[in-house]
Amino acid sequence: MWPGQSHPFHPQFRRAVPLMLVILVAISGCLSEGTDGRGTPHGKTAVVTILPQAEIVREIAGGDWEVVVVVPPGVEPHTYEPTASQVARVSRADAYVRLGPDLMPFEDTLVQRITAREPGIAIIDMSEGISLLYGDGKGDEGTTRSRTGADPHIWLSPANLRIMAENVARGLSELDPAHAADYAARKNAYLEKIDSCTGAIRRNVSGLEGRSFLVFHPAFGYFARDFSLNQVAVGEGGHEPGPAGLSRLVSLAREEGISVVFAEPQFSTRESEVIAREINGTVVLVDPLAPDVLENLVRISGAIRNSYGVG
Repeated sequence: MWPGQSHPFHPQFRRAVPLMLVILVAISGCLSEGTDGRGTPHGKTAVVTILPQAEIVREIAGGDWEVVVVVPPGVEPHTYEPTASQVARVSRADAYVRLGPDLMPFEDTLVQRITAREPGIAIIDMSEGISLLYGDGKGDEGTTRSRTGADPHIWLSPANLRIMAENVARGLSELDPAHAADYAARKNAYLEKIDSCTGAIRRNVSGLEGRSFLVFHPAFGYFARDFSLNQVAVGEGGHEPGPAGLSRLVSLAREEGISVVFAEPQFSTRESEVIAREINGTVVLVDPLAPDVLENLVRISGAIRNSYGVG
């Protein structure tokens, strides 16, 4: 049973048991049928770490691949710990499509555990070739900087998504060369969607280049880099800022006309509301873990535009 699921024999589920049995049979069939006990009846299984990755893999892999997500919806991945049953399930997959080394704390341990159980599983690194950002706001271009402390939110960037799509297509093609042309074609179609998304975002943030937006959790650094914006984290180590920090934020908000603090549904909004009151503003929720990656990026850009009162 995956974390977050209620027990199927809880009283509120009794009337839903027949439907649940149908669903469970379908899921178990996806993981047990086939010549090697993996994948869907006619294909393969890929496991991803978080929901945003699933869209990318599904778009490129196509319908013959079952895509399974490790971290359940609504759960904060930075502190997540997979269960033993999840490790076993991932080990039975054909491929584990990870964000990348040192980006999510549990990913490295998970990779070690699943490769110990199943040395032949393919590991696809989505982050390969991406210029990472760090807490000091600097990137790793032209350096041998360690990945420790790198910003893991690589999917919140159309530029990064293009690289991630290339990595997925290449990894699937190496695993399944007979369908390499199909993966390439679907990748190219997805790249066109990314380009369309990028155009919509640029229209939303046009005229805001160099402006700042306030966030409690600094998840949008790559997005800001793509579109010449400035992400300002209002929290200090996950806590409210001290008097000096609060004064700095209030001054910035007044100078730039900022009236919104962006928070996330995975975190409490209490600290964000404190800051919002100080700047006579409001709290707006944006979800970096939304499953519809491209549409979510457009929504985020629209929220930033609206935060400046631009129609």
